Amino acid sequence: MKKLVPDPPPVLCIREGLSLDEALYLARQHLNRAIDNAHEAAEDAPLKQETLIGDSVLQMKIALALLKVCVNHRAVVV
Repeated sequence: MKKLVPDPPPVLCIREGLSLDEALYLARQHLNRAIDNAHEAAEDAPLKQETLIGDSVLQMKIALALLKVCVNHRAVVV
């Protein structure tokens, strides 16, 4: 179902004095939101676009996993 009221524009979260932990947290939030939006967009998309969106979701999940590694400060061999 289409929304009647659009979402407000995202707030610019990059500011002076942003710590590494805050930046990693915000990056994870934005990636999770992008993944959710992509899943929603893929529901009604034609097959070719659904495939492209699925690939984008996979790339975002990989980026999210790499961010989690950075947050945990663990060495991971890929």
